[in-house]
Amino acid sequence: MIKCTGLSIVTGLLGIQIVSATTAMASTSSHKMQLSKIVLNGHTVSTQYKFVGGAPVTTYMPVYYVQQLINKVLGTDTSTDVWNGTEHTWTLTVPRVTPSKISSGSGSAISVNGTVIEAAPTIVDVDPSSGQQTTFMPIWYVQQLLNQILNLSPGTDTWNGGTSTPTWMLTTTATGSSESQSSMANAMWKVFNSTSYDIHTHSTMEQAGVTPTNAPVTAEQVADWVKDWAVKSKGYTLSGDIDDNGKIYAKGGTWIPFSLQYESSTDPYTWAKENDLFQGTNVSLPSSVISSSDASKISSNLSWWLNGFKFVNGVVHLHVPMYGNYQQYVGEVEAEGTSISDYRSALADGANYIDKATATITNGTLNLTLPSLTASFSRSAWEVDARGFSYGWNGASTLSNSLGGVTLHIPLNNNVPGFTLNIKSTKANLTGYALGYTYTNTAMSWFAIDEAND
Repeated sequence: MIKCTGLSIVTGLLGIQIVSATTAMASTSSHKMQLSKIVLNGHTVSTQYKFVGGAPVTTYMPVYYVQQLINKVLGTDTSTDVWNGTEHTWTLTVPRVTPSKISSGSGSAISVNGTVIEAAPTIVDVDPSSGQQTTFMPIWYVQQLLNQILNLSPGTDTWNGGTSTPTWMLTTTATGSSESQSSMANAMWKVFNSTSYDIHTHSTMEQAGVTPTNAPVTAEQVADWVKDWAVKSKGYTLSGDIDDNGKIYAKGGTWIPFSLQYESSTDPYTWAKENDLFQGTNVSLPSSVISSSDASKISSNLSWWLNGFKFVNGVVHLHVPMYGNYQQYVGEVEAEGTSISDYRSALADGANYIDKATATITNGTLNLTLPSLTASFSRSAWEVDARGFSYGWNGASTLSNSLGGVTLHIPLNNNVPGFTLNIKSTKANLTGYALGYTYTNTAMSWFAIDEAND
């Protein structure tokens, strides 16, 4: 697997280099194999064998390793990037791309979003690193594939195999000037250090294992840093046993550290994107270079996520605050047998809708706007409770009058310090989120939030 954390991007661009290392002869291989490294943004992400061969002669690399690289650059995964060695086809599904044919010919078909854009020759040989038969493909065809998908300008994707150190360089520019890793990390840690909600400890960059440089920063790095900080800074001690019909899943007093295993995705970039960290920016892929203009927006979104709300022109925008979902994971996946896929989809689904909810206060009335849940994956329903006021699903309501798409007007007085907002799934074995909001006065000078899974 290719690991692309801690990237170092050169001169404001995303750089990929393939650097030749030692040359090795493998007795079980038909070609002279050369051990090379794939270096992404200054960091080695894989080491594998390649060879020069074919007619016309060119450099061949294992399709598998190129797939891993493309998945990182494009934000795809193994379900949308599939090599079929039996049928000799390579199919990719890439959002926001309208492909067109690059070349015709014979060989393995490369298909993007259902359109065959080129056919590449392949050679099967033994990969000395695994001792297994492996499919190799000319790097030239992979270059054409990436140029097509990323719409790269001339000169930003080059392969130089005529030197003692063969190099493949791929570059994509950010929109506007790029933000440095150091500047972005410093801004993020200011947000982390100013956050008080559900914090076990305010870990430093060093404690989180983050070592930024002055090179530009990517979206994937930003997401990795949020994850690294959360793992060191968040978590909680169980107040009581977690059990189901007498079976103990976890004992009271157990420390539960934060882990993406229990969240909407185990991939940091996907998790961050689902929680709107990149909302309002030009970020579209994990490899997107963060521009200086987008950096401040990301910091603002990070504060929004950590605290559970933000003010924009007098309007409060709600958010599911970052909180470990271990108890919900145990209850749904381990105790109830919910599939991991449904569990994670429901978490992302609920967060998506809560992040669209807004609130204002006018003339002693709380105006709470709830988005419609008619397209909800988990058939969710709203429930709102304040002293003397209720709306939505409460065990007696029907689903139809719990689907939102409305603005609720909740009378306020000194005896109503806040309200609870729940989003509940009506699907079997799926729940949702329960959020509690308080405010100090009718001007809504601040919101405090206490979140727990429902």
